Amino acid sequence: DILQALVALGYSDKEAAASLKALPKDVGVSEGIKLALRALAK
Repeated sequence: DILQALVALGYSDKEAAASLKALPKDVGVSEGIKLALRALAK
């Protein structure tokens, strides 16, 4: 799942969870990871 992937990449649970809130509900895992990483990079 997206949250676990972000944590595995070194992001904290709090950072990862915050980035997930901006994602559309129907986004796939790989696309969700890309979008979350873009949000975290800002």
